[in-house]
Amino acid sequence: MSRVLHDYSNIDFINDNERQYFMEANLGEQVRSFLNSPTGRYLHGRAKLELEDAKTKLLELDPYSSEGRAEHAKIKTNAWAAQNFITWCSEAIINGDAAATQLDEIGNEER
Repeated sequence: MSRVLHDYSNIDFINDNERQYFMEANLGEQVRSFLNSPTGRYLHGRAKLELEDAKTKLLELDPYSSEGRAEHAKIKTNAWAAQNFITWCSEAIINGDAAATQLDEIGNEER
């Protein structure tokens, strides 16, 4: 079951740190849920294919021709976009998990 919340207005946070941890944990859960959805799986798969395709294309082009240099730039731009998507999703989940751990620690301190 997902722990994703979209409205924080009714939550009484202890302080700004707790609010920040909560928002980061929630974002991580949203990204996790997105990546488990059909759209998320599709986009993540496309990003991985784009990276594999870039490796293949880079090996095949002539880096000394003007066309090869132009194609190289295009391939790298697409690969960077794909890699950034994967990295941002990963970072959001990792940071969200770390924030959830901090929230658990805050909750344990209050008991």
